[in-house]
Amino acid sequence: MEDIVAYADNLRFDIEHALEQQLGALPLPFPGMDKSGSSICDFYLKGLCSKGSACPFRHVKGDRTVVCKHWLRGLCKKGDQCEFLHEYDMSKMPECYFYSRFNACSNKECPFLHIDPEAKIKDCPWYDRGFCRHGPNCRHRHTRRVICPNYMCGFCIEGPNCKFMHPKFDLPIQDPGTQPKKQTITCHYCSEPGHKAIACPNMPAELREDHGQRVTVPNSQAQLVTIQLQDGLKAGYRPIEQVTCFKCGEKGHYANKCPKGHLAFLSVALQNNPRPQLQQSTS
Repeated sequence: MEDIVAYADNLRFDIEHALEQQLGALPLPFPGMDKSGSSICDFYLKGLCSKGSACPFRHVKGDRTVVCKHWLRGLCKKGDQCEFLHEYDMSKMPECYFYSRFNACSNKECPFLHIDPEAKIKDCPWYDRGFCRHGPNCRHRHTRRVICPNYMCGFCIEGPNCKFMHPKFDLPIQDPGTQPKKQTITCHYCSEPGHKAIACPNMPAELREDHGQRVTVPNSQAQLVTIQLQDGLKAGYRPIEQVTCFKCGEKGHYANKCPKGHLAFLSVALQNNPRPQLQQSTS
């Protein structure tokens, strides 16, 4: 009835035209001022604003989906150049670190989002297809659904709005963000990727043999002693045959490599050849 008696859609006031065209809006005295209380510039959204940083209205980009946490505390110095949103919107707040990490937040007035960990788990594409080899240990959600009989027969009139499950028979495509990155091997001799230094084609044969002896992983006690002997001679230490273990009194190994362990003090060699410190104390 109001639309018939008092139809006012064809009326347009001058103030509406002035607000749309930003008539009377003075530029900022200097750039970088806080414009958090101003409205969004309509001309900037259309790419027609010529005032730049002196515009008194906010220049907001459409790709900003997270609220700036520094702006909430009044510490953001980027202004319109900030890549985050300068607007208090609870639905666009960043996720709470403590709730996401420990599933608990002691701040009763926490301004950040508390997202349920179950809501972040995605549905398993292999289980939706029919079978998942990981079973109950799968990191994705396995939701049991009832298959639509009409879809299995060939056609369902409900389409995507059907309350039953429409299985997908295509092979799931792995998310590229979850794929492990392949580690490339870099040669320490020529700094080229694709091979190790022991198999470097640019290394001379004699250096390759010497390098192979030094980097061979020891598989037995004899190889370990050989490598210790070679390293000791190169570093200027005494040969391993002249080293005396102060735990058991035997020669041929260090105390940290003593094979007798904590019972080394019961060794016969230690009793026959007491330590020099004990000899000085008794004398």
